[in-house]
Amino acid sequence: MQLIFLNKNDLNYKDYGFVDSDFELVVDLVLPQKSSFMVNKENLNISIGDIAVLKEKNYSYVGLVETTEIADKGKTKVQCKDFKELFNIKVPIKSFTGDVANFLSTTISAHFINNSDVLQNLNYLKIDLRASKQGSLNFDDDNLMKITDLIEIVTKTYGINLHYKVEFIKGAFSKIVIIIDSTDKGIKLKSDFKAIRDLVINDSDEQIVNKVIYYPKSDNKTYKTTKTYYLLTNGDISENKNDGNRYKNVSLSSFYYSDNEYANLSTKARSEMIGSSLDHNITFSIHTNNGLINPLENLFLGDYIEFYAKQKVYDSVVTQIKFKNSFAEAELTLGEFRIKLTEKIKLLSKNMNSNIGNVAVSKGGVTDLDGGVF
Repeated sequence: MQLIFLNKNDLNYKDYGFVDSDFELVVDLVLPQKSSFMVNKENLNISIGDIAVLKEKNYSYVGLVETTEIADKGKTKVQCKDFKELFNIKVPIKSFTGDVANFLSTTISAHFINNSDVLQNLNYLKIDLRASKQGSLNFDDDNLMKITDLIEIVTKTYGINLHYKVEFIKGAFSKIVIIIDSTDKGIKLKSDFKAIRDLVINDSDEQIVNKVIYYPKSDNKTYKTTKTYYLLTNGDISENKNDGNRYKNVSLSSFYYSDNEYANLSTKARSEMIGSSLDHNITFSIHTNNGLINPLENLFLGDYIEFYAKQKVYDSVVTQIKFKNSFAEAELTLGEFRIKLTEKIKLLSKNMNSNIGNVAVSKGGVTDLDGGVF
């Protein structure tokens, strides 16, 4: 298979090389990851930040060159980050209600296609908007957020997928298409599905938050009542403490709210409780010739999976896809919890420095988990 290198500014061809079986391709919804390829050239005409396109049968990958290193004689190790890291910039984000897929599309366009600074525009970018999901995103006032964080929020909450492909005109690279698609149906996957092997399940030490209390701040002028919300076992949110679908073991979080936050308390509560439901880590390898699901072909980051383990059912999301040395088998990760110490540190740093915690999401538009049982 070939790794083709293109100029980031204009998509002009720069160089190419063949990749042997020593490679690792990783895409991740939660944390930035590096993919690594051993290329059969020692002197590649490339620069940091160039675009790398890998094409192998039905699999394609678009990345950004991050490091290069001369390895064995006649070979270069090239490390890339995922193409979405191009959007790792902070921009003003305001609260929004409506089509969240279109909101994501217009946000990307405003800063990379229709920007008033022509040097920031990338004329080869094209957005193919295939999804439409109604919902609400509520942010604090005067909020700056990375577009990559916005992608993560919309993906996990509304089943919106972002992936990329390269278009050609008369054999020349023409466009990089950002495909914004939706998962119309989630899937139900059983742990004993014959294509699965090396299954490892790790829950975090914390129980899923299923009760949130909001206390009024002492300086509130208008709203002075305490509001309590409960997560139900069917995924709904209720204010009825006597609802029969409440979790029997209470796990509580408490916050203060200001007058201007009152209208969004229910969606903030949902964000808090639904977010904690992804606090697990399920990894397994899956043979890609299983005839049903194939990562990066018909299964993408952000797809919903209801995973049936022996002792528990997990409502989860695909958060990492990895190929190592072959496309015959993929390693999948479900959930946001991370096991490796380096990833835990990155995740902690991200949570401390990001404004994701200030977002609230509504339930509207969540994918129906009825796409098959495997």
